[in-house]
Amino acid sequence: MKDNYFSTGEFAKLCNVNKKTLFHYDEIGLFKPEIVKENGYRYYSIYQLDMFDMIYTLRELGVPLKEIKSFMDKRNPKNVVELFEYKTNEIENEIKELRRKQEIMSNKIKMIKQAEKILPNINDLIIEEQDQEFLALSNPIDKNKFPYDSEAYAKHLDYCYNQGLYIGYPLGFIKTIDDLYSKNENSYTYYYAKVNKNTNDNIIKKPKGRYLVGYLNDSYTNVHTLYKRMLKYIDEHNLEVIGYSYEDVLLDLVAVQDINDYIIKVSIQIK
Repeated sequence: MKDNYFSTGEFAKLCNVNKKTLFHYDEIGLFKPEIVKENGYRYYSIYQLDMFDMIYTLRELGVPLKEIKSFMDKRNPKNVVELFEYKTNEIENEIKELRRKQEIMSNKIKMIKQAEKILPNINDLIIEEQDQEFLALSNPIDKNKFPYDSEAYAKHLDYCYNQGLYIGYPLGFIKTIDDLYSKNENSYTYYYAKVNKNTNDNIIKKPKGRYLVGYLNDSYTNVHTLYKRMLKYIDEHNLEVIGYSYEDVLLDLVAVQDINDYIIKVSIQIK
């Protein structure tokens, strides 16, 4: 044969498929060799490479063989453009979703590494400068529910999922200044989710600034003990609370098997 023709084996190798795939496509009339000799030998033209590649690509994208055959039988420039535009849009959406999942795992890794880093000095209180962050804020929560308002929590989590805001961070808890000094240890005003940017009216900015930071290696039901230590430190060092307290879970049941092994970070904005 001439150089621009290939045997079934050669063509299969070029296309990185099994010869059985070519035989099957021939049997169902989807993709036939350009030449079939009297002895049964099949030969594919070099010009068929692009056509096969497109069939194989559509198959990899999940298009059933019957639909591919119907498309190939009726193909014309207009139909090809419509299909390719539709599939391109599908691929772009899949890429966005994969990037979101990648970001979720990246943030989980970051939180776990941060938790492991502070474990040796878990009882230390530190003052640090923190950058601005975007937070998706819940509706005000019921302060009288113990240990938290599960209905409002679930509602806000569902909202974040549906709006595509969830990027791997567990919901955090906000205490206002009044909450911090309330006799009710479980007094919180909002739940929040860390998000990438300001996308709607429910997004607020956690201010860049100076924060007193403490950690707890225990269940969230005991986080009030950390707040007591931090408020005592604030009083003893003549510090002034000027903003919210932000409570983040760094280690949760994604990484540990017992809720008593949680690592919780509390950041109180100070002057």
